[in-house]
Amino acid sequence: MAIMIPEKPIDIPIGSHEDEMFIALSKLPDEYYVFHSFVIINNVNGVQYESETDFIIFNPQKGIICIEAKAGQVKCESGKWMYGSGIEMSHGGPYRKADSDKWKLQKYFQRKGLQNLWDKCKVLHAVWFPSITRAYLNMIQMPSDGDKSITLTKESLTNIKEDIDKIFDIQLPANIETSLNQAETQKVLSMVLCPTFDLVPAVASELAVKRNAFNRLLKEQSVLLNFLEEQPYAVISGVAGTGKTMIAVEKARRHSEIGEKVLFLCYNRKLCDFLREKYMGENVHYYTIDALACYLCNTSTADYGQLENTLMEMYYSGVFPYKHIIIDEGQDFGQNRIEESSVIQTLESIVLSDEIKGTFYLFYDKNQLVQGRQIPQYIADSDCKLTLYKNCRNTENIAITSMRPLGKDKKPKMFQGCVKGVSPDIHIASSEADSLEYLNKVLKKLTDEKYEDIVILTCTTEDQSWLSAHCVNGSYPFNNRQIKFTSCRKFKGLEADAIVLVDVTRSTFDVGGNNLVFYVGASRARFRLSIIVNMSDDECRFVSEILGNTLQGKPPKKMLAASLNALLQ
Repeated sequence: MAIMIPEKPIDIPIGSHEDEMFIALSKLPDEYYVFHSFVIINNVNGVQYESETDFIIFNPQKGIICIEAKAGQVKCESGKWMYGSGIEMSHGGPYRKADSDKWKLQKYFQRKGLQNLWDKCKVLHAVWFPSITRAYLNMIQMPSDGDKSITLTKESLTNIKEDIDKIFDIQLPANIETSLNQAETQKVLSMVLCPTFDLVPAVASELAVKRNAFNRLLKEQSVLLNFLEEQPYAVISGVAGTGKTMIAVEKARRHSEIGEKVLFLCYNRKLCDFLREKYMGENVHYYTIDALACYLCNTSTADYGQLENTLMEMYYSGVFPYKHIIIDEGQDFGQNRIEESSVIQTLESIVLSDEIKGTFYLFYDKNQLVQGRQIPQYIADSDCKLTLYKNCRNTENIAITSMRPLGKDKKPKMFQGCVKGVSPDIHIASSEADSLEYLNKVLKKLTDEKYEDIVILTCTTEDQSWLSAHCVNGSYPFNNRQIKFTSCRKFKGLEADAIVLVDVTRSTFDVGGNNLVFYVGASRARFRLSIIVNMSDDECRFVSEILGNTLQGKPPKKMLAASLNALLQ
């Protein structure tokens, strides 16, 4: 799926067919970026000039195509392009308009100081007649500026990749071939094609980055980041999906860019491994608290008392290497052996000392307290607490489902323009064989829908799950694919396009512990959530009542589905 910016078409003129063209272009592979209604504004001698290109297609290995769309009847008489009504088109017709847009884009590159990248990029223009067939186009005599080789037709709505690639294959006189590296691609996107967005590396799979293009900072997130520029210490809370890790990574990146070293701590090893793989830089070091203890103390097991002593020795010796400390998933550091050693408080006091004058930020979600039993005391005692409210990860329906076990008063706050998405589906099995059958059906449906990023999460542990006997090396084999299988606890802090929750039983909804595991697991899903339940009718009814569903006379399974904002399959 192509990266569409914006994600939905805007201000589509009636009869323009731009909505159909938008849908067609969205089916390009995920290495294509498609910009709809791209506007360039330029002020010359106090006069403002504005130009709009219907579609711009960017592929870092192929180049750029500026497309002018013209729907309905079009004719050309005496060299003049006209609508079916006889009104003459502006800009000298669609081909000259598309060509003009191309050169205006070049000037925009120049204004951004990126002429060197323009020179490395094949840039073409094209015209799309979505109401005209290729057969009809071949019958007519085109004027001198009308080139059929750069013309898309009605058939392109269902054959878009082949037709777009044919245009990209056209050779230019200077034999320019496009090949932009990652840094150059990022410059084109962030400085030219998408300059008005706050660009933040998404803590997500590669597919999600490509699918969503950019994680645009919500207003409250931008305000928080700007506030932290002047605030050396803060504890930031937010429910799942509010962008805590995204902001933490961005804050680390900003310090790193100016050459300041950052220690980024998290409790979850899988999250730490992911962050290290995706965002490790010369100045940002990602560790779990255990790994940091073993590394600094040169031991095979973590001794937090020894770690605290080592940290103080490094500080007094002037060799403590970090100016900034960022802690993600801070609620998980509330275990007695960590609290008693005062490691976190020691790190805080070191970087906030007059000698270092650094910063200390901790992000947490009290609802994701699945590794310990209580919120750490240093969070409770914090003098500067900030809160993120708006969900920017999940579809609205998934966010609602994930929070249902937390109580009737817990409702997600979604950002304006969020995707509602399909309701999660729920499958209620009476045996392990039923559970396995439902799992295979769910996976088939997801793979048929072209989902690649699928993760199966158990609400218990891998060893205790009924699925463990069917897995090999942490994966479930399905149709020549290996679907990742792990626990909700271990996957905390991460996310996937599609999540399948298994081992959902009556005890999953016990208040004060297991219900938080369901919340953690369900909130990992971005677009699709499937739930495989193992409960009797009586258990379904009991859980429904726990979740606040008091409707009587309804079949228990339907009661449970309704209670979880899910569709019974």
